Amino acid sequence: MSWEKSTIYIKAYKEDSDCYSISIESLSIIYVFAVCESEHLELKLKLISSPLDVCIKLDTINVKYSVIDVENILPKLSTYCTWPIITVNNNVIAGVSSVARKIIQQSNNTKVEYLLGFRGNCLMACSEVSVWTMFCEIDMPQSLKQLLRDIATNANSIIIPNCLSRFEYHLSQPVKIHNIYKVARNENNKKFSMDIPKDALNLAHKYAEGPAMTISDIILFPYFHIFFKILDIYNLQKKFPLTHNWYKNLLYEFRHQLDLILPSVSNQLDIIVDGSFTKQSLYKSDMSQYKMEKKSFTKQTNIERALQIISSSNISVMNSNSLYGSDIGFCWNNVPLELNPRGGSLPEMRADRKCEQLESMAKSCIKIVGNSVSTIVDFCSGSGHLGLLLAYLLPKCHVILVENKEKSLLRATERIEILDLKNVTVVQSNLDYFSADFQLGVSLHACGTATDLVMQMCVKKNANFVCCPCCYGGIQTCHLLDFPRSRSFLSLKQLTYKDYLSLAHGADQTHDDENAKTKQGYLCMDIIDTDRKLYAEAFDYIIFLGKLQPVTCTNKNNMLVGIKTIQE
Repeated sequence: MSWEKSTIYIKAYKEDSDCYSISIESLSIIYVFAVCESEHLELKLKLISSPLDVCIKLDTINVKYSVIDVENILPKLSTYCTWPIITVNNNVIAGVSSVARKIIQQSNNTKVEYLLGFRGNCLMACSEVSVWTMFCEIDMPQSLKQLLRDIATNANSIIIPNCLSRFEYHLSQPVKIHNIYKVARNENNKKFSMDIPKDALNLAHKYAEGPAMTISDIILFPYFHIFFKILDIYNLQKKFPLTHNWYKNLLYEFRHQLDLILPSVSNQLDIIVDGSFTKQSLYKSDMSQYKMEKKSFTKQTNIERALQIISSSNISVMNSNSLYGSDIGFCWNNVPLELNPRGGSLPEMRADRKCEQLESMAKSCIKIVGNSVSTIVDFCSGSGHLGLLLAYLLPKCHVILVENKEKSLLRATERIEILDLKNVTVVQSNLDYFSADFQLGVSLHACGTATDLVMQMCVKKNANFVCCPCCYGGIQTCHLLDFPRSRSFLSLKQLTYKDYLSLAHGADQTHDDENAKTKQGYLCMDIIDTDRKLYAEAFDYIIFLGKLQPVTCTNKNNMLVGIKTIQE
C-alpha cells in the first residue's frame, strides 16, 4: 500500500491569541507528534464554537499546525469517528493508541521506531481485550478528567484516583515481556540460563513496560505530568516514589515542553489517596484467576441452576431455525474469485462453510436494503469477507469496514484495490469511537460483548442490523454496557450476574451432535440471544431470531435480524 501524507485531526477551542483548549486525549497525541518530529504528518485543529467540557489549556503549541472551522470539515470520512483521528488515503484511524502508533509508523524519524516495542506490537490490542491498553487509553485520561472536574467545582477534598496506585503497584512487580531473557542478558551484560524463573531476573521498571521505553510511556507522560504539576505541593513523589522516578526518567529523555496553563489548588484541601484496587498486573489479566472463574461458570450444577431460573420464568425462549432472506437469490459464480473463500488458501471444507455463512448473511442484508441507497457498516470486519461482498453485490450502497486489527485491514485494503471498489471506506477503530450515521449494521461472529456493542450502536443510530454472535463465554460487563441486556431478564431477581455468565459459558459447549452437552449448549445460546432480542424489541425493533443455513455451517449459527419500525 502506498501511503500519502496523513492528517491528524483534534478538537480545539481558541481561548485567545495562540492559547487553545484541547481534550485530554488530544494532549497525548500532540506530545507523540512532537516527539516524532515528523515532516510527513499534518496536524489540523478543528475549532469549535464553545469550550470543551473537560480540557487542558495550551499557552503555545510547539508543533506546526493549521486551523479549520467546524463548517469546513473535509473529507467527510474525517467525521466518522470521535477525535483525535488520522486520515490516510481513504482510511480513518481512531483511538489514542492506534493514532499514536500510526504517527510513529508514518514518521520519518528513525530514532523513534523502537517505541513500538518488541515485534512492533506495543498497544496493538484494543482496550476491550487488553488491560494495558485500557489503562493507557481510557482509565488514565478518565481519572485526570475527574480530578480536573473536582478542582473546577471547588471541592473541599480531592481524591487522587486509584490509577496512580495501580501504576505504582505495576512498577513494583517483576517485568513481564516476551524477550525477557535477551533483555536481561543485554542489561546485565551476562548470560542467563533459560531455567532461571523470569521473576528472578531482577529486571527493573525504568519505563512503563520494562527497561526500554515504548509508546505507552509517551502516551502516559502528559497525564502524569499534569498530576505532578497540579498536586506538587502535596509531595506526590513521596506517596508514589516509583512513579515519580519513572516520570523523572522521561523528563530527562525528552526536552519537549508542555506549555500548559494548569489550575491551581489550595494547600488547605484534604488529599485522599484512593488505594482501593485489585492488585493485578497491568500487562494482562491474571490468567490463573480467569481459568478458575471459567471452571466455576461451566460447572454443570451452576448451569442447571441458571436454566431452572429461566424455565420457571415467563420468558419464552424460541428460535425459528429459519433464515430471514431465504427467498433471495444468490450465486457464487457471479462473484469475483477474490471475494470467494474457495478462491483463497482455506481448506476445502472450511472454505465451503465460510461460503455458506457469508451467503446467509448476504441474503438477509440484501432483503433489508432492497434497492435503497444505504450506508452499511461491517463491524469487527476482519479483512472484509462480508463487507466487501456486500459492497460488490450492492454497488449503490456505501460500505464502511470497522476493525481494530491493523493487519486485517491491510489485507482488506489490498483486496479493495485489486477489485477497484469505490464504495468502501476502511476505519481502524474500537466500536465506541465510531460515530458515523448508517442504515444497516452487520457483524459475523463478533466475539462475546462485541455483538452487544454492535447492537447497541445500531439502536443508538436507529439502524437495522444483522448479527451472528460468537464466543458467548466472552460476555462480561464493561465500561460500555451491562448484562443482562433486557428488562425482562433484569427483572428475574433470582438470576444473578454469575448465573447469567454460567449460561453464556454453557452456550459455548456446542460440540458435535454426539456430545452430551451439545443440546444444552444450543439452549443456552438461545437464552442469551433471547435476552438480546428482548433488549432490541424495547426500542421498537422487530427481531427475527433464526439460523444461518445450513445450520451445519458453524456451531455458532444463531442470527439476529433487527428491523427498526419507528424512525425517530
